Amino acid sequence: MNAALWGSFSALALGGADFVARFSSRAIGPANALFGTLLAGSIILSLWVWLTKHPMVWDVSGLWLLAINGVSTTIMTLLLYTALARGPVSVVAPIVASYPALVLMLAVLLGFSPSLAQWAAVALTIIGVLIVAGAATQYENDRGDRRELIGTIFLSILSCLFYAALVSSGQAAVPIYGDVQTLWMGRLISLASISLIIVFPAERRNLDRAWWPVLGAQGVLDAGGYLFLFAGSAEEDAAIAAVTGSTFGVVTTLLARFVLKERIALLQWAGIVLVFGGVAWLSAL
Repeated sequence: MNAALWGSFSALALGGADFVARFSSRAIGPANALFGTLLAGSIILSLWVWLTKHPMVWDVSGLWLLAINGVSTTIMTLLLYTALARGPVSVVAPIVASYPALVLMLAVLLGFSPSLAQWAAVALTIIGVLIVAGAATQYENDRGDRRELIGTIFLSILSCLFYAALVSSGQAAVPIYGDVQTLWMGRLISLASISLIIVFPAERRNLDRAWWPVLGAQGVLDAGGYLFLFAGSAEEDAAIAAVTGSTFGVVTTLLARFVLKERIALLQWAGIVLVFGGVAWLSAL
């Protein structure tokens, strides 16, 4: 199987996981939905590490990076799930998926010098986000509350910021621990941090057992998306896997359009195309 197919499977899995999160977050709350997803995903990743006999690196010098990665994962996903539950999904997904542009901008602050093409891709992505947000505010969301829609956009932007933080810290930890161990340990730290939240009685009351199969599926899709991406990265055209995998937000947006029947204006479609086009271009450079 080639890198493009692995990347496509990754995009389908991650996009599907985010779409399912809209329903689970509305039913049992973002914190419980995240806990169930992380628990299922951590079990799958732990089995992967055990079955593949993946070598472990015991180096304490990078633990702070793993801690940032894990905590950022928790905050980012809580914000994302909250935004998805509020909707519309077709606004949330493109904004959050623009995180590669912020990752590059953070790298600039740390001394990296992007090429002209990379700057152009970042500009394209940011323009797309502004168009998506601006076009969306011209229409009422499914509850008819304009202020709630603006709040959703704000939560999406915050989620995007923490997405950039978790990716940047993960990238810095990978040279020490490798891809799989970084993801695995980051998820375990994230699971531990979200566990501190759901111990409160109000959260436990909402943890309906009827939703556990859904959360299990959500966790399988989430963990599977990253494992597919790792598999594609092992192929000769690893960059292709990164490009196709980065379009997971397209899957979420299309599901929102055709399953939830969300109305997407022509100008908003233009912004969505710019966002994902910029992200794909940036991933290919």
